[in-house]
Amino acid sequence: MARALEPRAAALLDGLTGSGPAVLARAPGRVNLIGEHTDYNGLPVLPIAIDRDVLVAARRRDDDRVELANADPAFAPRRYRVGPAIPSSPPGDWANYHKAAAQALAAELARRRLARLPGGAFRIDGRVPAAAGLSSSSALLVACGLAHLALAGAELPRPELAELFARAERYVGTLGGGMDQATALLAQAGQALRIDFFPLRARPVPVPPESAFVVAHSLERAEKSGAARGHYNQRVTECALACAVLARRLGTAAARLGDLSAPETLLADLDRLLPEEATRAALPALTGLAADALGRRFFPAGTTLADPARFRLRARARHVLGEAARVAAAEHALRAGDLGALGALMDASHQSCAEDFGVSTPALDRLVAV
Repeated sequence: MARALEPRAAALLDGLTGSGPAVLARAPGRVNLIGEHTDYNGLPVLPIAIDRDVLVAARRRDDDRVELANADPAFAPRRYRVGPAIPSSPPGDWANYHKAAAQALAAELARRRLARLPGGAFRIDGRVPAAAGLSSSSALLVACGLAHLALAGAELPRPELAELFARAERYVGTLGGGMDQATALLAQAGQALRIDFFPLRARPVPVPPESAFVVAHSLERAEKSGAARGHYNQRVTECALACAVLARRLGTAAARLGDLSAPETLLADLDRLLPEEATRAALPALTGLAADALGRRFFPAGTTLADPARFRLRARARHVLGEAARVAAAEHALRAGDLGALGALMDASHQSCAEDFGVSTPALDRLVAV
């Protein structure tokens, strides 16, 4: 892999401005074997890193200016200044992912009194297909963040960086979990990664050497910075609302579905505990929260939702709770070398994604059926 990177690295370093030594940082894309939409619910995932990545070359500047250049001419150069509150570019602009990492790092380094985040010149070569479900945007954020951290001459533990960069992605308006960033930072060659959250923990899961995973594109794009973001945020909000209703009816406190006691055992009682749907007007009675408190907790300003008036609760919770059980079974299957069992679990996961979570398409269904 090192030799394969050399021509790309040389091209990025050629003409790189700034002063002092140059740094290189890399972050891979990922495929999630199983554990769809469980991370932000505090439940585990089982991804693997892929051999497509984002490579960043950077050199420190003597001021607070950041200069961004992309090897792909479709992404125009950008400039901004590092500060405690970095103004965002228009929605969908690629520079926002660099800004997200920079703002998070500047605040964290100041909080820890480690260093001041400097300006820098950055040249970026991304090879993770965009809008294809391979976490190209998170790989961009992580690679840029690692390079910028190196320019500051500081280090942070990788699990803590994963959590920091996961929170940072809210800068671009995505209410995501931490799987993508953790995989980019913690994955190992020849291993899947079992990741648990809140707090983040990760352990490698050996992949049988005879196995091969085919990563295929349905040819349908999902722009996380575009319309897909509203649908993604909708699912996050529906899961959080389902958790609030369940917690009230169970007489307990829980911030996420994964915080509920023995969440997998709740599956049999979901029909009794959760309505299939709820309108925005019905939520105060279901959650026990006043409308203003409900708005602050579940509908923060600036959050884009696909349907802010209607929410599917039971099906979303059914998918998440069932998926958590499938992740545990999939880890066991991998460790036992039982690829047939793993494949059956992945099929069941897709069926749940399609029927209960509404995150498939006819083209993707046909691809899975091949």
